[in-house]
Amino acid sequence: MTISFKGTREGLLITLGEGVWHDVLNELAAQLNRPSAQSFFKGARVILETGARPIAVTELEELIALFAQHEMTLTSVMGERQTQEAFDQVQASLPPPESLTRGNADETGVPPDATTALLVHRTVRSGQVIRHAGTVVVIGDVNPGAEVIAEGDVIVWGKLRGVVHAGASGNENAIVGALVLTPTQLRIGGYIARAPDDRRSGNWVAEIARVRGEQIIVELWSA
Repeated sequence: MTISFKGTREGLLITLGEGVWHDVLNELAAQLNRPSAQSFFKGARVILETGARPIAVTELEELIALFAQHEMTLTSVMGERQTQEAFDQVQASLPPPESLTRGNADETGVPPDATTALLVHRTVRSGQVIRHAGTVVVIGDVNPGAEVIAEGDVIVWGKLRGVVHAGASGNENAIVGALVLTPTQLRIGGYIARAPDDRRSGNWVAEIARVRGEQIIVELWSA
């Protein structure tokens, strides 16, 4: 099997393996059409992990159309930069979700997607880009050359050494936290900063970055 499914708190994680695209798409359609599984897949929020496979715009459109047949929504993509750029292009051509356009809220008064976090339980390696409409939590490292872009916060339980953008939709109240905070570039909302060149290795302490006084400051991550 070239496709795997895993239910998570953030949604349904679908991982695409190797193989000819036509065969992968047919296998995915067959899996989604199984009578015993249709009730499980219906209405799911999909997190798509593509690994090293590059996905073009037309292929993403085919996936989105297939998911739509089962009332499933593709919300996040984890893959190579080319795949992420294709996802961004497709997203830009789609109308905003009705629930967000209307600003619907649950009983807490918070829009439903505002509290949705994406948990990435692995190292994000060079060349990979993760974009999510909520908070992103990485249990692992973010290597140089990798990017994490979130409309909410970015929390890395490891070394953050790549590019990070929290509050990507303009939220200047977002934060970035990591056990080792040495990004090549750090953005929060419309503010941008980078790690000092003179930071020494060793004796690292967890730190958190946030916007204060119209600039990004970094301070100890403590209770």
